[in-house]
Amino acid sequence: MSKPAHSNLVVKRAVAMLLIVAFSLSLWLTIRKLTGEIDSLAGCGAGSGCANVLGSRWSMVFGTIPVSVFSCLLYAAVFVSLWLAGAKARWLRMFAAWILIGAAVWFTALQVFVLHAICPYCMTMHGLGVLIGSLVLFLEFKASGVARMALGSLGGAAVSVMGLVAVQYFGPVPETHRVDDVTVDIPETGGAVVDSIHTAGEGRLVSFFDGRKSYRVDALPHLGSGDAEHVIVKYFDYTCEACRDVHVSLEKIMAKYPGRLAVVVLAVPLDNKCNPNLPLGVESHRNACEFARLSLRVWRADPSKFAEFHAWLFEYHTQPYEAAEAMAYSLVGAEKMEAVDTGWVDAVLKENMADYKIFVRETPVMPKVLIGGSKIMQGVAKDTGTFELLLKQNLGL
Repeated sequence: MSKPAHSNLVVKRAVAMLLIVAFSLSLWLTIRKLTGEIDSLAGCGAGSGCANVLGSRWSMVFGTIPVSVFSCLLYAAVFVSLWLAGAKARWLRMFAAWILIGAAVWFTALQVFVLHAICPYCMTMHGLGVLIGSLVLFLEFKASGVARMALGSLGGAAVSVMGLVAVQYFGPVPETHRVDDVTVDIPETGGAVVDSIHTAGEGRLVSFFDGRKSYRVDALPHLGSGDAEHVIVKYFDYTCEACRDVHVSLEKIMAKYPGRLAVVVLAVPLDNKCNPNLPLGVESHRNACEFARLSLRVWRADPSKFAEFHAWLFEYHTQPYEAAEAMAYSLVGAEKMEAVDTGWVDAVLKENMADYKIFVRETPVMPKVLIGGSKIMQGVAKDTGTFELLLKQNLGL
């Protein structure tokens, strides 16, 4: 065997080994996705970069097929073609090589510029894809008469990658929320919970989880009329974009069904500075604790100004805390703000976070919306229409 032929065989065997590793990793991710170990819930507090990336809409094609299914097929096709001769096999290898490189660029850009999260497993697979693609092209470009074939395969691969981008961007997206039946470890007390700040005071009491968790609507921060036909409870964080999306959807739904829906809003700061129940791996959110306390102070000082401040905080949560505090004082007045019982504020936050500790057993994703009985919507619905339908099905809205 000549030296060039031996060198090509060594490279080919190296590519084959890399293909086996890449296929195995891709198959493992596919199995985890299809078995639900990795879901498509969208929200804050999902934890690791892998959870955020692998659970995003960009991990799916047509809303139902994991992207890793296609990478499995691609790696298998390259492995088989690696040992075949002829123009068609060569074209297929180059076509696949260009796709692997192009797809790696697309999915890396998504992680860096769109999701702002990095999945080490994904980056390992994309790195393998670029390496495999480069080695395949290296082998093919050493052969003669490859120029026209390379140009044709590059054009075909570019069209394929752009098609993938278009399908993911414009096509159907996976469900980004789910509804769970949750069991709470609070003794049933006939509709009231002993020593609960959530039930303190007078007025309407609404209960969930077979009476194991109750809320005094008029005494707690809420949107809409306390006498509304239906009451739901939302646990959220002002610094959470998904929570803001749910807020916007609820505003639209409440405007469509005036007087029929009230929302008790309970802030749970995603910041371990004040929340001891934040799961490991969940990134702390700047100013989450301060905004939660400030909003409760506004509610306690002047409930009529709460809805306006609540919406303002969602809209301008990236502003410094001093700006939020100035807004609160301008709405309510310094005298009322200074007179607020901070003990009540701390007690409400403490119970909110204790509830959160129970709810995160299913998933850390926020927001969490109690929609009746023992049902909780986890994450954010992909659009307002989906959320409205969910409320109709569970509340009879």
